[in-house]
Amino acid sequence: MSAAQQSARHPELLDRLRDALGPEAQLVSVRQADAQRLRGVAVCPGRILSFVLEAEHNRLRTQPLFELLEHRRLG
Repeated sequence: MSAAQQSARHPELLDRLRDALGPEAQLVSVRQADAQRLRGVAVCPGRILSFVLEAEHNRLRTQPLFELLEHRRLG
């Protein structure tokens, strides 16, 4: 499923991610881990993150997978 399709299926999740990560955050993948949790991957400028949304506590946890520390043009 494409990122656009993921975002369309989970608009509330995308809103939560954008609140936490900034307006340019995008969903890459989402899957239902169990009845109480959604897990997935998101991107925002300079970062790739995994996330877990826990329904019971309405808590969003993120874990950086990759962060671009410095951007330089080569050439």
